[in-house]
Amino acid sequence: MKVLISLALVVLIAAPAFAEEPPPAAPPQEMSTQDARKLFAASCSWCHGMFGMKAGKGGPKLAGTTLEETAVYTTIVKGRGSMPSFKNTLTDDEIKALAKYIKALPNE
Repeated sequence: MKVLISLALVVLIAAPAFAEEPPPAAPPQEMSTQDARKLFAASCSWCHGMFGMKAGKGGPKLAGTTLEETAVYTTIVKGRGSMPSFKNTLTDDEIKALAKYIKALPNE
């Protein structure tokens, strides 16, 4: 009987060591262009009109910007001039998606 109890204890103690680990979490999916456009409309279009294609109420046209994507990202995070910082308003992934969206705007 003591042997069975000892064996049961060993199995109970060792079982977690042999348990399967959960699969790794899937990486976050990149925001679609359509979602970035909607985010731009909600957060940026007031000052950068027509989805960035025209100057708005105080902000320049963003289409055709000569800034690199990293500089656009930094501008959104830190703000510039009368443009506020969005670091506490948007997530890092949202800011990255906006920078990518802005750089993809055609120069008219």
